[in-house]
Amino acid sequence: MKYWIITDTHFNHPNIIEYCNRPQNSDELLRENILNHVKKNDILIHLGDVCMGNDKENNNWFEGLGTKNILIKGNHDKKSYRWYMQNGWDLCVYRLDLKMFGKHIAFTHTPVGWDGYFDLNIHGHLHNANYKRYETDFIKKTINGYHKLLAVEYTDYKPVLLRDFIEK
Repeated sequence: MKYWIITDTHFNHPNIIEYCNRPQNSDELLRENILNHVKKNDILIHLGDVCMGNDKENNNWFEGLGTKNILIKGNHDKKSYRWYMQNGWDLCVYRLDLKMFGKHIAFTHTPVGWDGYFDLNIHGHLHNANYKRYETDFIKKTINGYHKLLAVEYTDYKPVLLRDFIEK
């Protein structure tokens, strides 16, 4: 069993190609890469923003993988927790804290302020944008040695092994 992470797939989002300079076939590329990497009985942690529209089809797709699927709700995941649990996800939460590979990890969609508990906050949301673009007080206070951005634009639209992500 392996632990995989991915975020901000934004399936069906017509503007994500322009916003993040994604290839035209990014939806297909993401699906193909997930299928080629994540295997039955693995655990997939999705850090939010699964899709924009066609929610049922895009969320039920994850159920068909044969994996255990954990969704950390993102700002575009507008359905209820119950809805996600009934449509492809084994667990749906706002934040997940786990001790793995010798670290207390907080999995979130957006970066969160350090609370003294976690060693590492793995988050998505900011895509391939430079952190300086988000010069708010909150971002200035949260982006530090405790935070690690996951963005599919930096992973060639592939899920990443959690252990590899932590160790790099």
